[in-house]
Amino acid sequence: MSRQWIWLATLGALVLTSAVAVVSVKHQSRGLFVELETLRDERDALNTEWSRLRLEQGALATNARVERLAREALGLRQPDATTLVLLEPDSTAGERP
Repeated sequence: MSRQWIWLATLGALVLTSAVAVVSVKHQSRGLFVELETLRDERDALNTEWSRLRLEQGALATNARVERLAREALGLRQPDATTLVLLEPDSTAGERP
């Protein structure tokens, strides 16, 4: 009879150990899920910011804005027709000697 009690106590201890392990793993799983959701939220926020920055870069790089800044900030101007020099391509430049 005492042998049965030993087996019963051993099985009870194993069941208790298994239950504690299940609770521990479940707790870790929930913690990792919370961390995953936090990282997903952060990823979404970064993607939103990246899209906004790309739109802003596109707006800042428009030809009209660059030309306006060149005129106003740098004092550049378009040359007159009398100061332009047109160069003709050399027809022999592509030939090999």
